[in-house]
Amino acid sequence: MAPDCRSVLSAPRCLTCWGYLPKILDMCTVFSNPVPLLPVAVSAGFPSPAAAYAARPLVLDDWLWPSRASCQLVPLGGHGRVHLVLDRSLQPVAGDRVWVGADAEPLQWPPAGAETGEGTGVVIAATIALYRRRPDPGPAPGSIHDWLIRRPHASYLVRAEGHSMTGFGIHHGSLLVVDRSCELHDGDIVIAGSEEGFLVKQYRGNPPRLLAGHGDYPDIVLARSPQFDLDGVVIASLTRHRGKP
Repeated sequence: MAPDCRSVLSAPRCLTCWGYLPKILDMCTVFSNPVPLLPVAVSAGFPSPAAAYAARPLVLDDWLWPSRASCQLVPLGGHGRVHLVLDRSLQPVAGDRVWVGADAEPLQWPPAGAETGEGTGVVIAATIALYRRRPDPGPAPGSIHDWLIRRPHASYLVRAEGHSMTGFGIHHGSLLVVDRSCELHDGDIVIAGSEEGFLVKQYRGNPPRLLAGHGDYPDIVLARSPQFDLDGVVIASLTRHRGKP
């Protein structure tokens, strides 16, 4: 049963005067407590998440981590902001990206001159881009869901739509983990809304503005735009490339 998020989803916060950000008390967390997956998409304009109380609950491990026996989590680079979900049960097909080792960049399959067979790399089934720091989960975390979602009562999931945030690792169809209890920091990826609709953008201050991750989309300077409210901070973007639907 989906948790009742009415009390959490009813108080957006002003992006232009965020000096007071109401705190939501952390409650006792149930292991892998499912959070709502909203039946709407984040695009240039989308219905308010607050209107989607009937969202079905989802545990991220069920969506992203199909088999503990064959899956492994590895960091990409040394900054710990991007993790790859590798699935050894998958055979690479044209268009896949494969992992060939920590000292090499992932390759597009088939690489030039490659022959099929063993030793060709491991299929990258999904990518996790982090926008708030999390501890190193290791190659086989007990729960990806609990690693990413610290406050399930204050969180929801929503799919991205469009290509305006590809520079930040958010692609069409990516699943966004949103926390409505986080304080706003300069550089956060946020869900912001006005009377005209909701957006996923990067918040930057001085002057306050919303930035896209693609050069074809202009910045939104908040002083010259309709007042936007903060609906939540995006903790992570999960993009699945292969695996179970």
